[in-house]
Amino acid sequence: MVPGPERGNVAARVEARVTRVRGGLKAAVSLFLVEHRGTLSLVDTGTDGTHGRILRTLRSAGRRPEEVRQIVLTHCHGDHSGAAAAVREATGAPVVAGAADVGPIEGTAPYPGPVDRLFRAVYADLARFPRLRVDIAVVERQELEGGLVAIPAPGHTAGHLAILVPDLDTVLAGDLVWHIGPLRPSWRRLTQDPERNAESIREVAALGHGRIEPGHGPAVSGQRLRDLAARV
Repeated sequence: MVPGPERGNVAARVEARVTRVRGGLKAAVSLFLVEHRGTLSLVDTGTDGTHGRILRTLRSAGRRPEEVRQIVLTHCHGDHSGAAAAVREATGAPVVAGAADVGPIEGTAPYPGPVDRLFRAVYADLARFPRLRVDIAVVERQELEGGLVAIPAPGHTAGHLAILVPDLDTVLAGDLVWHIGPLRPSWRRLTQDPERNAESIREVAALGHGRIEPGHGPAVSGQRLRDLAARV
């Protein structure tokens, strides 16, 4: 298992070409700076206000904001897309997202918040992130710049994506699963379609990749995901 972020550090090195960055919610959410086949990408952006941490991580790595070639959003929730507008302004990079999540990201469709009233109130601030234009809307499995692969994995949101980093045999899973405590499907009260999310877990697990990086919690082996898939 690859260790998660070290306490007290802005970012922790996960692999030579993948850096996990703490993205808000008291470091309970992560985003990833990925260098793959000569292309620098950002997968997710954390909560609104996280862009400063992202830019500091780039500087620490000896990189300039304009070297980021794409901003890939696993889904439209504000703890993953919240800083996307500010990062786009700083980098000039195009934004990639699942087609069914484009409306909430751009502000032209309702935001898919928690399914019950209590959690809608608790998480209301996450829905208030600055909206922005999406440049590439992913409908089906699609290779992105630098060889990353966007894999539709709907359920948590209708347009949720998992991002494959082929040369590292790693899937950046967004909120397909959570690993805060035991590895589990994303929490039902925050998931649009739990049954479809379970199906996506089985589909991604069946791809057979070696490592899974959730957006919440530390990495797990692909076998751990396959074990979970057999139970959901």
